[in-house]
Amino acid sequence: MAKPHSILSLLLVCFSLLNAAPNPDLAPLMAFKVASDASNKLTSWNATTDVCAWRGVTCLNHRVSRLVLENLDLHGGVDPLSSLSQLRVLSLKHNRLYGSVPDLSDLTGLKLLFLSHNDFTGEFPANLPSLSRLYRLDLSYNNFTGEIPATVNRLTHLLTLRLEENRFNGSISGLNLQNLQDFSVSGNMLAGEIPATLSGFPDTAFFGNSVLCGFPLQNCSQVSSDPTRPGSSGAIASPVNPAGKPTTVASSPSSLPANLPIKSPPKHGGSNKLKPLAIIAIIIGDILVLAVISLLLYCYFWRSYGGKTGENKPTSQILEGEKIVCAMPGVILEPNSLKNTSVNGKSMKVHSELNSPMDLDIWYSMVPV
Repeated sequence: MAKPHSILSLLLVCFSLLNAAPNPDLAPLMAFKVASDASNKLTSWNATTDVCAWRGVTCLNHRVSRLVLENLDLHGGVDPLSSLSQLRVLSLKHNRLYGSVPDLSDLTGLKLLFLSHNDFTGEFPANLPSLSRLYRLDLSYNNFTGEIPATVNRLTHLLTLRLEENRFNGSISGLNLQNLQDFSVSGNMLAGEIPATLSGFPDTAFFGNSVLCGFPLQNCSQVSSDPTRPGSSGAIASPVNPAGKPTTVASSPSSLPANLPIKSPPKHGGSNKLKPLAIIAIIIGDILVLAVISLLLYCYFWRSYGGKTGENKPTSQILEGEKIVCAMPGVILEPNSLKNTSVNGKSMKVHSELNSPMDLDIWYSMVPV
């Protein structure tokens, strides 16, 4: 029967051997340093220290889970990093890394991938759509070419897709990523109509694609692309050019085409200047208007002045042949029916049939003798 201290010693030896075993991520990281760190920015990366203590490295369960190496002037390929199978975050932004993106399908737990501002080439990495846990994908400011594959739709958890400032061409009408929050394909050579699923993003997300159309850019009926050159730098405007020359539409939809001819407004016969007869007719019309206004003013003031002068004339003089109209309507007093009388000390002419004071108050004509 084995002694207890022997069993304990055996366990300690096994534990020590496990700790002494090299980290499986050591070799690929050292290979990456040799290939890409010519300026020796990664001085802490050496085989004598723990990988998890290296610059830019974060570990989980003694495996590299996070690798962030930004703005370090790294240049070269990144193929060795495809062996970091436990990687969750990979950010290599703002370096000078080049070549094609290696097969990253073994990085099944990768959630964030940032490769922007480098010199990567080739087509859209065909293996990326298999990374079903990917949330952020940034390939902007590189030299990727070809079409954006519809297999990107497999990334159903994707929140960020930044592909601007590359040389992608073809159509994006098949893209349908319902959870996208951050999206841009500006500065490429894309063509065709923007799908409704992406129309909610601002126009800046699509700028720089001269034959890309649809909301929020210009209507597709206004732009037609060259079928032999999808994503070419120019496009033929849909209105027919009388001269038969193609019109290049500027990349910004808010700009006018560079060589678009300026259309003058249609002329409606004759010169735009007024003819002499029209001028004379206008002058005569003005004169007539002024004359009518003057006549109306003259009549108004003449009546007003005549009324005032009439009020100042004495009303006590009555011609012999005039009829005197009494206050009671319908009664006309003839001159030969008047007789002399005195009312309140005044000599008056009244009708011969009116004798009583009441009659006099009602019927006297108030005309002095």
